[in-house]
Amino acid sequence: MNAQATGHSSPPPAAAGTDPAPTTGRMRPSVLDSSRGGMWGWLGQRVTAVVLIVGLLTHIVDTHLFNLGHLSYLNIGDRLGSSFFVVIDISLLAAAIFHGLNGARMVVLDYWLQTRASRVALTIALWVLGSATFVYGLWALWPWIAK
Repeated sequence: MNAQATGHSSPPPAAAGTDPAPTTGRMRPSVLDSSRGGMWGWLGQRVTAVVLIVGLLTHIVDTHLFNLGHLSYLNIGDRLGSSFFVVIDISLLAAAIFHGLNGARMVVLDYWLQTRASRVALTIALWVLGSATFVYGLWALWPWIAK
């Protein structure tokens, strides 16, 4: 009896050069390829999203609900006189920079860059840009941080 007569068919042979799915139930290594952003980039994106949501809610509630109609340089200076809000603002700055640049990196990796050298160069360039932006943001907050 052949496979057609019994209703069973054998799986087609794997194409040359492809990695057949393992039988252990684990994912193929190509699915976990770091060229698409990697695990740490994915995790960082999720963590910074939570930091942004909590930080922005804290910022909006304090700035726009508790100080309704009283926004001024002195009022903002008083708010930044609190260590709590300095930490919130620095966290927002770091999270926003990482979240934005990491998202841009993932888009570029998905569509354009193919070689490992170009992916590493992009990552290094974005880390340098992000670090410079973070230092500039700290410089703007420095009068309140140094108190």
